[in-house]
Amino acid sequence: MKNLKLSAAMSVLLGVMLSGHALFAQSTPPPTNSAPGSQTSDSRVISACASAVSELEASRRLIDLLERENRLVKDRLETETRNSAILTELNASRKAETEALKTALAAKNETLAAKDEVIATQQRLIDSLRTKKSSPWKRLGDILIGVAAGMVLR
Repeated sequence: MKNLKLSAAMSVLLGVMLSGHALFAQSTPPPTNSAPGSQTSDSRVISACASAVSELEASRRLIDLLERENRLVKDRLETETRNSAILTELNASRKAETEALKTALAAKNETLAAKDEVIATQQRLIDSLRTKKSSPWKRLGDILIGVAAGMVLR
């Protein structure tokens, strides 16, 4: 916004300077003094030279300001280009992070499902073992079979 105001002010100043000379060139020339070496013709030349010098100085100031503004605009463009590259990289990093989080979430859900299945299997085994209570006679028979097998193997 600041550059726009400065640019507008420079444009108006340049327009005023250029129109001032255009008006001078279009106006009817003042009557000339016929006396040779008169002071009035020298003063017109001097004032025209002074006017040209002041216009040249103003033009140089405007050119310097425009060059400075161009450098600032180029610097800003470079900064915006770097910012754009950094933001693109950040966006790619966030997408990769999102995909990694999705993968981790899927693995967690798989692990929880497997754990739940193991727990359910263990619960079924516990339930079946609770219903299968051996009688003392069966246990005694198992012990005697074990003792007999041990004697045979000796």
